[in-house]
Amino acid sequence: MAEKEMMLASTMAGSTVVVKKFGGGISLKTRLNEMGINCGTELKVMRNDGWGPVLIALSGSRLALGRTMTGKIVVEKIN
Repeated sequence: MAEKEMMLASTMAGSTVVVKKFGGGISLKTRLNEMGINCGTELKVMRNDGWGPVLIALSGSRLALGRTMTGKIVVEKIN
């Protein structure tokens, strides 16, 4: 991982990030693609308490992603 890159699971609430790449298999990538999350997608982290799901905002919608899933999404903070 590059210096600025981190896992989505470790981002702070209020951060705006861009998806850089995914770990995991094809089923995870397909599921995220169906939710509208692809490489280059901008996400805002609404809630991340360090346990439980991570709440993100994406194109006017809010999604709750499980901690295991967010641990496989590499993002770069943009603000």
